[in-house]
Amino acid sequence: MGPFEVAVVAIVCGIIYKLANTYLEHKGAIVAEQELSKMRQEMDEMKQRLVTLEQIVTDESYQLKSKIDSL
Repeated sequence: MGPFEVAVVAIVCGIIYKLANTYLEHKGAIVAEQELSKMRQEMDEMKQRLVTLEQIVTDESYQLKSKIDSL
C-alpha cells in the first residue's frame, strides 16, 4: 500500500468518523427533546392536581369538617 492509498484511507475514515459522531449527537438531541416533552407534560399534570387539592382544602365544608373532627 503506497502513501497515496494510506492518505485516501485516512481521509475516508475521518469522514466516516465525523458522520457517525454527528449522527449520534443528533440522535441524543432527539431523545433529550422527547424526555423534556414528557417532563413538561408531567409537570402540567402535577400543577392541575395541585390546583384541585388547593380547591378541596380551601373549601368551607372541608374546613368545617376539620374543626368538628378536632373537637
